Amino acid sequence: MSTDKINGKSKVVFVDDIDTDQIFHQSLLTIHDPEKIKPHIFGNLEGYSNFGEEDNVGRILIVGKNFGKGSTRQQAVTGFLAHKIKAIVGASFGPIYYSNAVNAGLLLVEVPEIASFTIEENDDLEIDVAQSSLINKTQGKSIQCEKIPTPVLDIIKAGGLMNLGEKF
Repeated sequence: MSTDKINGKSKVVFVDDIDTDQIFHQSLLTIHDPEKIKPHIFGNLEGYSNFGEEDNVGRILIVGKNFGKGSTRQQAVTGFLAHKIKAIVGASFGPIYYSNAVNAGLLLVEVPEIASFTIEENDDLEIDVAQSSLINKTQGKSIQCEKIPTPVLDIIKAGGLMNLGEKF
């Protein structure tokens, strides 16, 4: 994956404090096949239970603060990879979720002021990694992101930590 500029249509699930159980319910933890995980993503999040059945390929997911808080479960990351989500943009992320996502090759972008930035469903977005900015091309506005550390970008470019390790 090129990580210089990432373009995609927005998918807005702007809810704060989404925990891993709302992303992927604990009763389904015996499922490990990404394609079987995919339909259950946000199945336990009120108002978004149909997300898993939608076509989200190439989208940039917009979430609130503290996304992925709570217990660790890899399915909560794998499901977004199965949906082919390009990146998740939020005010902040649970630390365990952040590590799991990066290690799996899923780009998370922190925009602390995301709540003050208007993004509508299906807006054309661009993440300019070099400039640390999120651009809403539809609305002609941009906002600063937290700088993504080079080691994180190396892992994302490789498609995950395991893939990066295979190069050495």
